[in-house]
Amino acid sequence: MTTATPDTHRTVRALDVKADAFSTVANAIEDMYRDTLDVILARGAFPRAPLAAAGDFLDRDDHNPGWTRPNEKMPVEDIQLLGTDTPATPTYRAPTGDSLDAYLSSAAKHLGEAERVWKGAFEATGEIQRALARFAGGRPVELPKASDGRSYLPYTLRRLTDGKQIGIHHDYHYPLSLYSELAPQVDTQTLVSWVATLRKPDSGGDLFVYGVTATTPDAPKMPNGFQYDLAAIEQRYHFARFTPEIGDLFLLASGRCLHRIDKIVGPKARVTMGGFLALDKDRRRVFFWS
Repeated sequence: MTTATPDTHRTVRALDVKADAFSTVANAIEDMYRDTLDVILARGAFPRAPLAAAGDFLDRDDHNPGWTRPNEKMPVEDIQLLGTDTPATPTYRAPTGDSLDAYLSSAAKHLGEAERVWKGAFEATGEIQRALARFAGGRPVELPKASDGRSYLPYTLRRLTDGKQIGIHHDYHYPLSLYSELAPQVDTQTLVSWVATLRKPDSGGDLFVYGVTATTPDAPKMPNGFQYDLAAIEQRYHFARFTPEIGDLFLLASGRCLHRIDKIVGPKARVTMGGFLALDKDRRRVFFWS
């Protein structure tokens, strides 16, 4: 983890913690809600061997396990997703997201494609719950269900190949129509992203987090008024860079802080597993989904 450029507004508050010290950050999710912590990089949160095996398997071009490409219209951000064809986020294919019904139907239809990747060596949903619970302050960690009983998607697998990136953005998704049932159940003060690394590229793929929030006044944007001006952001504001290893987990207050994934360079892809989480309205439970 490194910081760069002088701090002109707020700093990125981050912790880099090894597995034997997780108990010292047991309330990290609530700390993110309290706005005293922006990022935690939890080293060795997941067993390395099954994640590495899955990452190797997924980074092959001689077979397609079911990838969908919701950002194909923007080639530099052409991320590959496994586990759904209807992400719980805006995409270049659906800038305002899809319907809740489409999301839930896709979760039921495609989750098996992701689960087959583990070949019985890793029970992903349970392992994710256990890992997130270590930072939940004793709260139960639950996968939400819709009013009709259908489950939200527990995780997706993601692949970024040579030349691909995730541009600078916030992840405040609650206004999307597919959150019509979930948003009223959670504390919408922020949204937290969780991501585990399965395969690390030779170069690129680092997480950059910026001390810029949705309420930062006059955060520089491009002439179109929509995209952030990355060069100006990096010149004016404090930021931090994170390089996760296989088995590491990061939690990021992505609904608050601007962030991006650096462009991949070389033949090895960045393969990850991830989603989102939030405290419920009473801050007694943690919901996670993807």
